[in-house]
Amino acid sequence: MKFLEEKFVPIAARIGNERHLVAIRDAFVLIMPITIAGALAVLFLNIQGIFAENGLNVPAIEQGYTQFLEVSGLKQVLNVINRGSLNMIAVLLVVALGYTMTQQREADAPAGAIVALATYLGLTPAMTTLPEGVSDLASVAADATLGAEAVGTAYLASTGLFVGMVVALITAEVFSFLAKNKHLVISMPDGVPPAVSKAFSSLIPAILTMLLIGAAGSYILIFTHQNIWTLINQFVSAPLTHIADSVGTVALVNFMVGFLWIFGLHGANIVGAVTSPILKPLSLENVATYATGQTPPHIYTEEFGIAYVNLGGSGATIGLVLAIFLFSKSKANRTVASLAAAPAIFEINEPLTFGLPIVMNPVFAIPFVVGPVVLGVVSYFLVAAGIVGKTCIIAPWVTPPVLGAFLITGGDIRAAIWNVVEIVLLTVMWAPFVMMSDRMSGQEQ
Repeated sequence: MKFLEEKFVPIAARIGNERHLVAIRDAFVLIMPITIAGALAVLFLNIQGIFAENGLNVPAIEQGYTQFLEVSGLKQVLNVINRGSLNMIAVLLVVALGYTMTQQREADAPAGAIVALATYLGLTPAMTTLPEGVSDLASVAADATLGAEAVGTAYLASTGLFVGMVVALITAEVFSFLAKNKHLVISMPDGVPPAVSKAFSSLIPAILTMLLIGAAGSYILIFTHQNIWTLINQFVSAPLTHIADSVGTVALVNFMVGFLWIFGLHGANIVGAVTSPILKPLSLENVATYATGQTPPHIYTEEFGIAYVNLGGSGATIGLVLAIFLFSKSKANRTVASLAAAPAIFEINEPLTFGLPIVMNPVFAIPFVVGPVVLGVVSYFLVAAGIVGKTCIIAPWVTPPVLGAFLITGGDIRAAIWNVVEIVLLTVMWAPFVMMSDRMSGQEQ
């Protein structure tokens, strides 16, 4: 324990505080209200699927709800929210990440956000749209007035997230570096309004940033005949996705979260800083696929942990609360559990982590680390077998167990039932360790 505390914990803390990872985490937090709004819109557009033939098989409710959406105009309203949120998520992330990364570098954050957006859109491959009555590109080639250039929506939605992160980070770094060069800053007289003066100070760095990154993207296309989307997705995004969406990653991630918490480090934040840039796009891709009525492609997403693993917070400690109420005779433990019960319902377990404590406690460390790993692995195989549903809706991490699994899986009652089973299993797993803690503390009455 001492060796790990002295050697491993400081390294993990430095990784969690790495500025690029922090900027990505903060960017996703910044756009979280928009993503949740879009996810709720998708849920209400598709919730009638619960009553479909392959669900509860109540076609009258399914058809009635669908007609209600059409007649009331709510379908159009919800589609507007979806188009402005999840269907534009890459654009929103580029702006947010351009802002947070430039802020990390202590440069002009609003200007960094605008430059990142302009650069991303400039690099986005254009496509030629065919007007009504024109069925082939040959006609457009013969008469340029027939066609119009447009940006494919795939580049603006979840498909463009990974490239958007790369472009925003590089753009923010280059812009921040240039903005700190005094020779590139235009200084205006004192009488000029501050907003105008600030805009001119960012003028040359913004132009040079767009020139440099735009040239890099253009020459990559010229020499490789492939745009940066194809290259990044082929050599970076696809391999990472393949590795991330696996049972081994589920086990490793949940083990590391619990392991770091044992040493008093916020495991969810540290590990999440590394995994969120990979798992969040998978979550959003599942939501986008679900919105089209198709089966989501990915099992392990960022919402997988909320739905199936972190019941009561990191360490799945809702089982600990119940085990203390049922089996503990320690007044101190029961008092802490009473105070921690309400927060635990909303996935907040710091009262338990530091109140019992779980931190640096070798007895409680075992179920705290092992429990989520077991839940994650078993849940992964249940999802893979089609016994419980895949995640397809984004919900706040404070959503209570059972309800969270039901919502995040698009109303899969089987997921909610599995949550209840998990809570029972967790209570049984924590029980011997609670009684062992009583005996070791000498407080058994």
